[in-house]
Amino acid sequence: MKQNKNNTSSTGRRIGIAIAVAAALGIAFWGASMTKDKGTDTASQPAPSGDLLAVAADDYVKGNPDAPVTLVEYLDFECEACGAYYPLIKQLETELPDDLRVVTRYFPLPGHRNGMTAALAVEAAGRQGKYWEMHDALFENQASWGEQQRPDPALFEKYAQKIGLDMERFRSDVKDKSVRDRVERDIASGKALGNTGTPSFFLNGEKLENPGSYEALKAAVEAARDAVPTGASSSTQAQ
Repeated sequence: MKQNKNNTSSTGRRIGIAIAVAAALGIAFWGASMTKDKGTDTASQPAPSGDLLAVAADDYVKGNPDAPVTLVEYLDFECEACGAYYPLIKQLETELPDDLRVVTRYFPLPGHRNGMTAALAVEAAGRQGKYWEMHDALFENQASWGEQQRPDPALFEKYAQKIGLDMERFRSDVKDKSVRDRVERDIASGKALGNTGTPSFFLNGEKLENPGSYEALKAAVEAARDAVPTGASSSTQAQ
């Protein structure tokens, strides 16, 4: 138990540091990075959130499929705050295995030069059934590849090799239009939901302001669980 508390304290500090860094650099940068494309103001008339947050057949999902709580996270693999929340989400999955299912969606920010490239690499890994392996590898090694000055697909090939991907297929899929389309679909739904940064969390269909600690995150999940009628699943609630 002492080790868990130490881990929680450490990851909580990482969140605080990430938020402080973002503030120091200027929150305006985050807003500017999400400037809408001309003529495609998807956020002005969003579809009902329940439709956008309903779990799709090709969404990447972990946890109990019949859990009372669904946490949807829009993320950018190069985002330091996403990296800080990564171990907290894994801890939630461990501590609340029956109560929670986690859905991750792509939302690379234009200000992160390798954000889109990383998303394409993860989706290409997903085409070989190893989405979560690549997801974890990129977050666990974020300090090694993040904040590079130019997009470089080769940055991710060593992780693809490490998790055992067919490299010829991986290189082909990274360039495939359908892979980019899959990433763009998540970006479009995120914009329609009003997302302007990452991570953006939705808990049983409701926007969750980013918690400042693991304890706050866990408490929010438990409160959502307790609000679900007995016998109902989060899929029923979200849709």
